[in-house]
Amino acid sequence: MQMFLSLLTDNPVIRALQLTLLGAAVVAIYLVFFTTRDILLRTRSFAYQILCILLVAILPVVGFFLYVLIRPSTTIRERELDKMVKKLLKKDSQDDSKK
Repeated sequence: MQMFLSLLTDNPVIRALQLTLLGAAVVAIYLVFFTTRDILLRTRSFAYQILCILLVAILPVVGFFLYVLIRPSTTIRERELDKMVKKLLKKDSQDDSKK
């Protein structure tokens, strides 16, 4: 622990600035990882995935809010589940009409 504290300066103003920058870097990295995980679950388009990840990596906070606005509203799994349910309901309604 002492090794990490030795990287910080003794000046309290500069130390606060160092800790603030460290916190901002942690938030930026978290946002990039969250975006990566989320966009991989929402689309199979490689170009769209890269665009969204780069958007958040280049503009961490603003890019994340833009990503939230442009991302697909449902995941791939949710869309497939909806298709299966509609298919089953359609099949069930056709069976009822034959009776």
